[in-house]
Amino acid sequence: MSTDTANAAAAAQLGWAERLSAFRRGRRTRFAAAIAIDLVLVYALWEVLTATGTLSPRYFPRPQAVVERLGVLLTQMSFWAVVWATVQSWLLGLVIGCVSGTIAGVLLGSSERAYRFCRVVIELLRPIPPIVILPIVLLVLGVTLQFKLVLIFQGIFWLMLLQAIYGVRSVDAVMLETARSYGISGLRRFFTVQLPGALPFIVTGVRIAAMFALVVSIVAELVGGAAGLGNDILKAQSAGDDTTMYALILFCGVLGVVITSSFSALERHVLFWHPSQRSKTP
Repeated sequence: MSTDTANAAAAAQLGWAERLSAFRRGRRTRFAAAIAIDLVLVYALWEVLTATGTLSPRYFPRPQAVVERLGVLLTQMSFWAVVWATVQSWLLGLVIGCVSGTIAGVLLGSSERAYRFCRVVIELLRPIPPIVILPIVLLVLGVTLQFKLVLIFQGIFWLMLLQAIYGVRSVDAVMLETARSYGISGLRRFFTVQLPGALPFIVTGVRIAAMFALVVSIVAELVGGAAGLGNDILKAQSAGDDTTMYALILFCGVLGVVITSSFSALERHVLFWHPSQRSKTP
């Protein structure tokens, strides 16, 4: 009888796993279908507005011409060199800003005295957008990779700092007291209680920072003249090549979607244990 019960339980567990897997596949399919429908609708609306003259052809080329131009760009090695210039600054700035901001935030969040001491400085510097310090950084560093890295760092460091601080400080005090009552040391208590409690805040901050870093990188290239997609957009606009300009803007949009989707998937995998990421079975 016990064997039959165990087999039934194993079969039920297997059936639940299959239903969960099917639900996840169905969710990914629905998400992909929604993206495809959105793209078709935008393309159709753009085509209708340009074909009827609602959008002036002088400033808005036909979508087919833009897509064809993007296809040509994708076959050119020089284009991928430009893409790499943007991706390189995005990746380096993201890593530097996230790591330093998280470490500083965890340290400040773990100490009430340190947090109160630095709170005024944080609130003073945090609202300063990267575009404000762009002329100063450009004057000091010139049109270099370091120029873009400083702007990206300024944009995401404070975001990660606050996310880490709020994450560490949001840990339930009862859990901390329980850990102390069991004699768990401070360092072990941090890694087993505080850090897991702060992880959802940190991972969410990384996902937001990834997109923000891309925007800052492109803006730095567009305004500051550094090599990358933003600079090529500016060159195409200055030359009156609207088709290339829109093709580059379209590629930037696709790149943003890829980054957002990738980091959203990463967030789901890292926080698979968190209630906010648990898939609900039908």
